[in-house]
Order: sequence, then C-alpha cells, then structure tokens
Amino acid sequence: MNVGQLMFAVAVMMLTSIVAIGVAKKLNIGAIVALLLVGLALGPHSPRPLLTGHIGELRAVGEIGIMLLLFAVGLGTVPAQLWSMRRLVFGLGSAQYAFTTAAIGAFLFATVGDASAHWHSVLVVSLALAMSSSAIPISILQAQGDSASTQGRAVIAIDIFQSLMAIPVLALIPVLGMASGPGAHGLDIEKVSAVVAAIAGVYVLGRFILPWALGLAARHLGPGGFALTVLAAVFLAGGWMDSVGISIALGAFMIGVLLSTTVYADQIKAAVAPAKQVLLALFFIAIGMAIDPRELVEFKADLLLYVPGLLLIKFIVLFALARFFQLESRSALLAGLLAMPFDELAYVVMASAKANSLLDARYYSVGLVVVSLSFAVSPMLINLGYKWSDRLRHQRVKTAPDPDARIAEDAVVVAGYGYVGRVVCAILGRAHIPYRAFELDPERLEKGRQSSHNVQYGDATDMRMMEAIGIRNARLVVVTTGHYESTRRMVGNLRHFFPRVPVMAAVPYLAQRDELRELGAARVMALMPEGTLKFGRSILDRLGMAIERADSIIRALKANDYAALRTAGAAEQN
Repeated sequence: MNVGQLMFAVAVMMLTSIVAIGVAKKLNIGAIVALLLVGLALGPHSPRPLLTGHIGELRAVGEIGIMLLLFAVGLGTVPAQLWSMRRLVFGLGSAQYAFTTAAIGAFLFATVGDASAHWHSVLVVSLALAMSSSAIPISILQAQGDSASTQGRAVIAIDIFQSLMAIPVLALIPVLGMASGPGAHGLDIEKVSAVVAAIAGVYVLGRFILPWALGLAARHLGPGGFALTVLAAVFLAGGWMDSVGISIALGAFMIGVLLSTTVYADQIKAAVAPAKQVLLALFFIAIGMAIDPRELVEFKADLLLYVPGLLLIKFIVLFALARFFQLESRSALLAGLLAMPFDELAYVVMASAKANSLLDARYYSVGLVVVSLSFAVSPMLINLGYKWSDRLRHQRVKTAPDPDARIAEDAVVVAGYGYVGRVVCAILGRAHIPYRAFELDPERLEKGRQSSHNVQYGDATDMRMMEAIGIRNARLVVVTTGHYESTRRMVGNLRHFFPRVPVMAAVPYLAQRDELRELGAARVMALMPEGTLKFGRSILDRLGMAIERADSIIRALKANDYAALRTAGAAEQN
C-alpha cells in the first residue's frame, strides 16, 4: 500500500466511523459495536475490502489507545481513594478473579474433550477470560454518569486488581510453556529481578522525575511541550514494562496514579484525551478487521456454546459476589453486566500462549472470535440492563458525583489566577463557596499555593479541558484570564457547547465587554472605566471639590453606558 492509498484508506475509515457512530447513537447500541462493524466492513474479509494488510500493526497501534485509557483511569485513582476502596479492590476484586478463573476452568474441562491432557492451556485461557474489559465498562459508566456509583466503584476496583494481576499472568505463560514441553524449568530469578526493577523504575519516574519535568515544561514550553512531556513519559513507562514482558497498560496506569495527586492532573487528562479517543477507535476497528465471517460459520457450534456460556459464568459469579459484599440488587446486576466483556489483554495473553505452544491454531482462532463477539454483544446487554434495572431504581442509594465530572454542581470555576482571579478566589474563600481556579503560569500557581487557594495547572479555555473537568456541572464560570483572546474563546465555547452554564467575565475595556455580550455573555464587566472613575473621584475629593459637584461629574461620565469615555479610550480598547 503506497502513501496515497493509505491516506485514502484512513479518510474512508474516519468518515465511515463517524457515520457508524452516529447511527449507533440513534439506535442506542454503543460506539464500540459500530467500530467493530466498520472494521468488519473495511477489512480483508469483507466482500469489498479496503485494507488487506497491516492489521497486526493497526492493532498494535490501537493498543496504545488502551494504554492511554488505563493512564486516564490511573489519573482518576487518587491513592487516598484507592486505599479507601481497599475492601473492594482486594476483597471483591481478588474474589471475582479467583472464582471466575475457577468457574471458567471447570466449564472448559467439561466442554473440551482433551482438556485434562492440556491443563496448562486451560489455565492460561481461564486466567485471560476471567479478566474484564476496561474500554467498554468505563466508557459506558462515563456516558451514564455512573463512575462513582456503587457499581462504578465495584467495576473500577475489579479493573485495578486485574491490572495488578497482569504481571504474574503474563510472566506465567513462558513458564507453563516450558512445563508443558519436554523439559520443565523453575522460576527465572533473572526475569523476576527485571520485573521488580521495571516497576521500581516506573515508580521513580512517575513519583519524582516526571513532576519535576512537567514543572519545567509548564514554565518554559507551554501547553504543547507539557502534553509532549506527558505522552513521552507514558510511552517510556509502557515500553519499559513491555521490555520485561509486562502489559504496557500497567506502566501507564502506574504513571497515572502517581500523577493523580499533582496540580497537573486535570490538564494531563485533557492533553491525552484526543489521542486516546482516536487510538481506541483504531483498536476496535482493527479487531473488526480481524474477524472472518467464514470462521463465524465454521465455529458456529463452538460459538453458540462458548459465547453465552462464558459471559453467563462471568455475570453469575460477579452478581453473587456483589450481593455477598452487600451491593444492592440494582448495583449488583449492573456490576455483573459491566464486568462481563472480556479484557483486551486476552488478545495479548492468547497470542503469547500460542507462541509458547499452549494453544493450537484452531482454539486460538476460536478464542479471538469469542473475545471479539463479547465486545459486540456486551454493550447491547449492558444498555438493556440499564433500562431493565430502572424497575429497581427505588432501591438505589444516593451516590457521590461522577469523579470524571470533577466540578461539583455547587462549585465555581475561576479561569485565570491573575490579580482579578486572586481577588475572586479570596472573596469566594471567605464566603465559604467551593471553587476551583485554573492557571498556566507556574509563578501564579506558587502564589496560589502560598495563599492556600484551590488553584491547579490547566488551560480552562480549552474545550478538552472543559470536558475533562466536567465544566457542565459548574454553578458559575468566572473568566479572569487577563488575555482578551483567551477570554473571548472561552466565552464563545461556553455559549456554544455549554449554554446552560452561567458565565461572568471581567475585561479591561468597554469595546471588549460589548463584543462578549454579542457572543451571548450577559454579565461582563469592563474594569477599566469603573476603576478609573473611582480613582478620578478620589482626585476631585483631594482637590476639595464639593461632593455634589464631584458626583455630578462622575454621573455624567457614566451616562449612556459611558458614552463620554468611549472616544477617549478607543485606541487602548482596540
């Protein structure tokens, strides 16, 4: 495929994906199903294939999307909150993985004729299929605003535990491969040491080196350099983990957790969001391309057994455990459905098992199709579960706000921490009104820290940042950036994309105020005339002018919306 063909193929993939996702939203079947169908329609097994090669490379690139997804999950997993979830992580998470692995193993021993002779293979497949997808449930939870609900916390806890289990599972495959061969070998101490060293190295990178580097990038390179620094660190951590045989997603998850307590967390999430969305879409398209409809026909007996059987096992185990851990019926039902789809890591595990002679070509193909079909079937079942579970809504307990929508409904967003922004924060603080201010200047961030103001690094005028912090939930947005172009861009974005969010802005000049009002911002104050008139009034007082005369002059200057001052200040206002 030459460059021109590749560009055409990418353009068709993007346009087809947009149309398919739009149709999927109308039919309420989920974007993942749409992307799988796009891959199936455009891939080498289609009657009119667009791409006939490089599917492995496309899937490898798409796996970077999974890595960035886990990185974003890590950013939302503040260590203090993780510790507060330890009962779910190490209780429900470990129990779910252990019982699901055992149940799937028993199912495979019962359905595969020669399973007892290949127990190594059954163990690897069971460990892989017991893991649950990150991409499907997290995206659905975010869409439903359920990330911090009881079922959301349960799913996140399971995902965190399974991320930790990726290390021993991937390290176990070569050992089982050797054990199933002519000569068995013991534990490779050198490999274990390399794994420990990699984990320690990623910890040092995320805990000490990266925050220092991000401070330098924010000070000297701006948002572009800041975003590149973040991505470079995530890729470095993923590559480091991959070099010792560990999932790249675990390295990204660790970096995310370590950065979650810094003032940069929200801006980081906004920086990686576009790349994550594009690469995740590519990942699912590549999976769709790998599905051969002829294999679906050939394996139909196996698929009719394994797909519903395995998904049902995962649902029953988790539903029972969720009830045991005292989740109410609706949350247990949704948690079981959300954890049904198989993990994207299953592709990696099965490929490694095949390379180590633990799976033959037929069962490897069946495994890939089963995992792929779970991506297609599970979103529809989960959406149906949400609709059906509304009958149990009377049992639903009140939950915390969605942590992905980080701005609480009673909080104020202050965009800019210059002089005006600092005064606004001081006023809100004294009034005990919750707020969050965002600023790109590291020196101003330091002033905010010294003043004990809630200021974080971030460009609140950026649409990606608005989405990342959940600005749609803000009680009020106060724009005090000090840069008129940034203020105008933010007001325009708010009026266009978040019209229900009230916004106030402070600008120096009347012409700027008028322009922002035309954009739809009803409450904009021009600071220059008010401050200047107050200063002028004090001059008249100092000169001994009578109070009545001074007041009359000031009223005349304010008349007709400062008409007398517009000509005098025209050059500065422009």
